[in-house]
Amino acid sequence: MSTQSLPSFSICIPIYNHGRYIADTIQSVLDQTYPHFEIVIADNASTDDSVEQIQKFNDPRIKLYRNRYNIGFAPNLQRVTSYATNDYLNLLSSDDQMKPNALETFANVICSLDARPENLILYSDTELFENSGKVVGYRTKSPKRHSVSTYFTDKLPAPPAEPYFVFDARDVLADALGNLKTYTSFLSLVYSRSLWQSVEGYNAVRTIGPDKFFAFKLLSQNPTVIYVPQMLYRYREYVSDNRAAEYTTLKHAIDDYLYTLENRDAALEPLGLSQQTLIETFIDRVCLQKGLSELGYQDYSYGFRMLAFSLASYPGTALRNRKFYVLLALLLTGPLAKIIAPLLLAQYHRTREV
Repeated sequence: MSTQSLPSFSICIPIYNHGRYIADTIQSVLDQTYPHFEIVIADNASTDDSVEQIQKFNDPRIKLYRNRYNIGFAPNLQRVTSYATNDYLNLLSSDDQMKPNALETFANVICSLDARPENLILYSDTELFENSGKVVGYRTKSPKRHSVSTYFTDKLPAPPAEPYFVFDARDVLADALGNLKTYTSFLSLVYSRSLWQSVEGYNAVRTIGPDKFFAFKLLSQNPTVIYVPQMLYRYREYVSDNRAAEYTTLKHAIDDYLYTLENRDAALEPLGLSQQTLIETFIDRVCLQKGLSELGYQDYSYGFRMLAFSLASYPGTALRNRKFYVLLALLLTGPLAKIIAPLLLAQYHRTREV
């Protein structure tokens, strides 16, 4: 196969004040065993030494663009991917990393397929690591669902014998959207530039989860979906400012609430879903289950906010869910909730392990 016919990749890195991590992220891309890639970086008006760390690399494959003003998280995802020029795009956080064989593995899969290369999305498993470099877990496709399961353990699973799996995009979308869960860790998602263009990129009315919304948009174009069951990426497991906002505000819940408003029965019917299905999932999993879970971690205020949000959004559905009354009863115990809820959460986890 000629060099001209080999797939090329644009690794797109949005950054804001991650000077302490960006060098490791860039180096993990430069260490790829596959040579046909560019690194596109959009700095969102960082106030630390992020730009200086990037400029230390003297490599023509690195293209740095600097925003004169901080345009926000979601707009910068759109900005950085809009500069990509290669066949396939991969959005990589400025604190995460790629395994050396990531691009080579994806390129081999692409070259082995009969599917149209401009109509492909691929994703893989992800390794979790601490700032020290220690592996603490992994994220992989759920055994029976099109969603991500997270396991905190230093024992990574052996990959299956099959090098990859091919899925119908409609099946993936029905399962992921129906459960309001993403089907992959965003950093391992690789997609053609043609697909990016067909859905107008990352443009979305989202704050915490523009990447999940984008992943759903890709599936709506009915591409060929390829799952590669290998640990090709490394996700830094720590609490960043953006992740902290997910737990201290209602941004995550508001993002998921929008799915229940935007998706009507006419569009959902071909997927075997309905708007009421999304509403029930939103109330049960996003509001009440999350409220109970955070109460189990002794966050009383978040539990109260999720109870209130369930009532404010869909009161009828909330009042028909038994988790509403469990959460309400625990909140009414006042300070005792911080003692009772962790015991119930521990019992819940033990039951799931049996």
